Amino acid sequence: MIDLLKKFASNMISAQTKKALKIAMLALMGTVLILSALFFSLRNIVLNRVLDNKIVSYLGHHQGAVLRIDAARFSGLDRIVFKNIRLRSGSKTIAIALGSCSVRVSFWNMLVGRVRLEHLELDDVELDLHQDSALESNPALTTGQAGQAPAMQITERAPAYAARAAALLDLFFTRIPGIFKINRLTIHSELDHIQQTFHIPLLAIDGPAFATTVEINNLEKKRAYYFTGNIQRGEKQLVIHLLPLRRGTVAALPFIDRQWGLRVSFDSVTIGLESRGRRRGELRLNGSLAVGGLTINHPRIAAEDVNLENAALDYVLNIGADYFELDHSTQVRFNKLSFHPYFKLKTRPTRQLTMKLAKTRFKADDFFSSLPAGLFTRLAGIKTSGELAYELNFFIDFSSPQSLTLESDLEKSNFKIDRFGRVNFTAVNTPFLYTAYEKDRALRSFMVGSENPNFRTLAQIPSFLKDAVMLSEDGAFWWHKGFLLEPFKDSIAANIKEKRFVRGASTISMQLVKNLYLKRQKTIARKLEEMIITWLIEEKRLISKERMYEIYLNIIEWGPLVYGAQEAARFYFAKDVAELTLAEAIFMASIIPRPKKFMYSFDKDQRLRQWLNAYYRDVSYKMLKREMISQQDYDTLVPDIRLKGPARFLLKGNESMPDDQLWQPEEIEE
Repeated sequence: MIDLLKKFASNMISAQTKKALKIAMLALMGTVLILSALFFSLRNIVLNRVLDNKIVSYLGHHQGAVLRIDAARFSGLDRIVFKNIRLRSGSKTIAIALGSCSVRVSFWNMLVGRVRLEHLELDDVELDLHQDSALESNPALTTGQAGQAPAMQITERAPAYAARAAALLDLFFTRIPGIFKINRLTIHSELDHIQQTFHIPLLAIDGPAFATTVEINNLEKKRAYYFTGNIQRGEKQLVIHLLPLRRGTVAALPFIDRQWGLRVSFDSVTIGLESRGRRRGELRLNGSLAVGGLTINHPRIAAEDVNLENAALDYVLNIGADYFELDHSTQVRFNKLSFHPYFKLKTRPTRQLTMKLAKTRFKADDFFSSLPAGLFTRLAGIKTSGELAYELNFFIDFSSPQSLTLESDLEKSNFKIDRFGRVNFTAVNTPFLYTAYEKDRALRSFMVGSENPNFRTLAQIPSFLKDAVMLSEDGAFWWHKGFLLEPFKDSIAANIKEKRFVRGASTISMQLVKNLYLKRQKTIARKLEEMIITWLIEEKRLISKERMYEIYLNIIEWGPLVYGAQEAARFYFAKDVAELTLAEAIFMASIIPRPKKFMYSFDKDQRLRQWLNAYYRDVSYKMLKREMISQQDYDTLVPDIRLKGPARFLLKGNESMPDDQLWQPEEIEE
């Protein structure tokens, strides 16, 4: 009986509990329904109020900026649609207009206060970029007075490059949605008064692995690319491949060709990046860059297209609060060469640059056969054997450029030239036809040899002239091997200090190579090829020093369309070169750097200007110290000459040479 009573009581309690639970569930469902109803009825009001507050806050922090959204509303549970968005920066350099923007977020994450985009779609996007000049857009670079170089502003607070880069990467890997789509993107740009317009019909990224085509249209061409990649957000890894859409064609980069005159095309590009996180304030990035069939063309690089079949970079990039560092473990490969460079740019407390290359050994022929086609035209086809080894150590503090460090060394082992390529550099050891160029234009051709009545052997040229020219242009000519490191360092320091090219460091050997084999374009390729050819000639003694100097004195420009010492002696003094006086020889040496401007050396009375007195004292003192002239020659030298040849009819007299082109005397060693 007792057991029956207990069972009855238990059933009664269970029934009451079930009833209570049922009532509670109904109440909860009712509450959810009420809240849902409130949410769906008020969500657009709340959304627009939040947006209004955000816009007011943004405009308060960005003076002069414009931000407007015509309409914003929810669509379904997790989709928000914005209509007619307008954004313009305070500096008016960037303006963005969107016809519509649709974002989708996780409803359940949104309920707990975590907003994460899962889908972003933009329609009818117009981006306007406007900038008259780099100085105009950056007040920090504006000069204080006309003609003065802008001073670099160093802020007290560290630039925090690592933190900024880490924040951008976190934004990309954690905030950018997995599905991203832009329908009809138009970009208008007016930079440095160059106007361009580009249109991309569709750009789409759908999930971790994506593949899409991208068309870029401008007023001149339509370019189509195949764009694939993979994003691993958890591991913070990114790989992107870019190919031309049609096989057998090359992809060309738009915008940069008209904007900066740089034309770049390629068969394929692969970019990889992996963030290894921050440790002790330093962000570490690993990655790679591989380019196939790269072609570059720019008037400052080379006169022709530069072609590089294969180039790859496996990099380790360290970013600190105030520096960027390319680690020693970075590997660069192009064609048959491979090496490990080191690079570091530090911005505080002063701007400093370090570049290093540990001694790297490679087969000589691998080096010459790896030179990009179009970059070294005179060396094309050369065959060599043996080994080379190169190392570099460069450091500069831009606040004190005169104290820069430059150590460069190229060693050779069993090095031989087995076959010349396009040019046989020994051909000038016999009489040859020389053509003088100015840029790409041939001015004159003449024989360098006894067939030419103006040719003079080295023995026929007076010592006064040979010595004065050598001491002015290259005092170490007879014993160096084509290069002088200290003048090269001084040249770099002077050019950096003045922020323009004010001093060269060419030896007579380099000047001769430039005149004999290379045109006069001021390109990176020409300078590099000049240095390599000079090294070959000097290291292998392809041309003797005596023959080099003889050719040099017979072909260098000494006035408008005046070439060689004999023509110059006739042009200025109406005499044979053998009859030159010491004063006349030193004058002729003084005008070699600027032969077409010889007239600026004279005043209105057709006498040498006063600033040349220092030049005469410097050169004659060096000649005396080396016993090239006697003490009497030195004591009786007067910097005064009289032009008797055709040159006298070209004197302008009243005009003076700009100060930055005047000869500056070097410190005279006692």
